[in-house]
Amino acid sequence: MGIMVRSLYLAKASFLSAKRYRIDWYGAFLTPLLTIMPVVLLYYFGTESGLVRFFYGATNTKNIIGYLLLGAAYWNYVEVLWGSVFALRYYMRIGQLEELFIMPVSSIGYILSWSVFGLVKVTVESVPIIVLAVLLNLMTFNLVEFALAAGVVILSIIASFGLVFLFFGITLRFKEGDELVSLLGNAAPLIGGMFFPVNVLPKVLEYLAYAFPFTWGLDLTRYFLMKTNTLLDLKKEFIILIVLSLLYLAFGTISFKVLQTKGRKNGLQGF
Repeated sequence: MGIMVRSLYLAKASFLSAKRYRIDWYGAFLTPLLTIMPVVLLYYFGTESGLVRFFYGATNTKNIIGYLLLGAAYWNYVEVLWGSVFALRYYMRIGQLEELFIMPVSSIGYILSWSVFGLVKVTVESVPIIVLAVLLNLMTFNLVEFALAAGVVILSIIASFGLVFLFFGITLRFKEGDELVSLLGNAAPLIGGMFFPVNVLPKVLEYLAYAFPFTWGLDLTRYFLMKTNTLLDLKKEFIILIVLSLLYLAFGTISFKVLQTKGRKNGLQGF
């Protein structure tokens, strides 16, 4: 209970700090929209390329814009938690790591506080995207299916916490964990189906994508909100998502504890 209270106080401090730099909120909101802009332009001005027919054949929808908007909103929630690793690395670079950890807050407390702030922030950024998609009839809105989609996102967040714990531990041990987060953050959306269905990837990348819980989470989210084709039947996908999410969380938690212990015992090591 004490960890949670301290984490919430740290999250409050992050909110107060963020109020002073509102441009960060605007930039984070516009980034996913700018990311999909080239494909939107291709949809409007290059339909003769066969892109619409390709999407319909692979996903059961011609709604490319809604497909990409939903993918951007989903990945916002998955990736925002990884920002805690960058926060840790920032304190390392400015020489305040020791001061950070003599505070009456555990490493888990810091992760939770930075994550709470990130989740609230990304909700503020993502809700307008989803509302825009509904108003433009880019996705259907049904309360039950929206609740199911929200449940899928929560499972994805649980899996994302597993990666946060892993990379946080790596950063405490080797310092450069933020570089791994950057690599994963750039590659995972491409492999995991943000821009196009994973079953059109080369087989090696397709099988790699199936190892990510986010691939299944995004596939289910799009089904509930857009009625796109799914990779497998719903029951199997739910089981896979739950199992992978719990495995990621367990592996990340264990790795974090081991790496943190080694870091405190042997000190930080550079790659």
